[in-house]
Amino acid sequence: MTVITITKESGIPLVGHLAFGLIFRGASNLVQVRATTICNLTCPFCSTDGGPNSTSHKTHYVVDPGYLLEWTALMTADRGPTHINLDSVGEPTAYPHLTYLISKLSEMPQVEFVSMQTNGTLLNKEKVKELEKAGLKRINLSIHALNIELAKKLAGSSAYNINSITDLAKDIRNTTIDLLIAPVYLPGVNDKDIQDIIALGKRIGCKVAIQKYEEYKYSRKMKSIKKQNFYRFYQQLKAWEKEFNMKLVYKAEDLNVRRAPAIKPIMRIGERCNVKVLEKGWMENQMLAAHKNRCITIAKCAAQKGDKVNIKITDNKNNIYLAEKLK
Repeated sequence: MTVITITKESGIPLVGHLAFGLIFRGASNLVQVRATTICNLTCPFCSTDGGPNSTSHKTHYVVDPGYLLEWTALMTADRGPTHINLDSVGEPTAYPHLTYLISKLSEMPQVEFVSMQTNGTLLNKEKVKELEKAGLKRINLSIHALNIELAKKLAGSSAYNINSITDLAKDIRNTTIDLLIAPVYLPGVNDKDIQDIIALGKRIGCKVAIQKYEEYKYSRKMKSIKKQNFYRFYQQLKAWEKEFNMKLVYKAEDLNVRRAPAIKPIMRIGERCNVKVLEKGWMENQMLAAHKNRCITIAKCAAQKGDKVNIKITDNKNNIYLAEKLK
């Protein structure tokens, strides 16, 4: 596994890539900030094929904290009150500068709320207190099963200890950090456990926001999952709401997310340009480049770092830029 540190000197912009930097989705005040692609678990349903046993990602990234803060300040300065969510295609708590990053983000006048996704395995009571002091407002804790053996299976790790994670959840509840338990519902696999997780949330007094299982081109897939459409998914949530007398369907504003100006793409699909190859891509046969202060992923590119290549933009959704190399 190759780990690349992205610095200001690298010339790699921090908007334009899915795996690192800043992501703006639609007209929302929520900004996803991704500081690392490294994860310590190999969940068999992972939507990004992350973790130590990934078959598609041999290159990983860690972003210099000063560079990440510089880009965050630049991109959020005129967007009004901003919600920063520290998420990752990996595990945010694997980032070595996490506390520093949260403390500096919390000091930015335009940042009104900082939240974080985590599987919890790299946290403890003392670390949670540290993050509370730094200014973290919410932890979205991934728990997918309470059954000991199933929890290990869904974490892809025999060392995973669900009892430690539930103890951690109780520790978080004893701080000013809001706790939201965020399981992925895997129909046919963890149905009973989802109900147990709802009961746990009700017992300790925290939100439970159940996520729908989705499959993507490069995600890991479990054959035992009985896929369902959004209608059936929400019907099930409503049934559980009634059974447990607990809110399970949330609106954006319930989670500190509001409308904000969308950031329009700088490059159009079909646009052609000549760029310098800057680094290896996240997947094999990909390379990274920059144009108009945005990062571009070039697919099926065998060029070397430093080479100049002609490319055509093939996708710009959410300001994430993909391109193909022209002959």
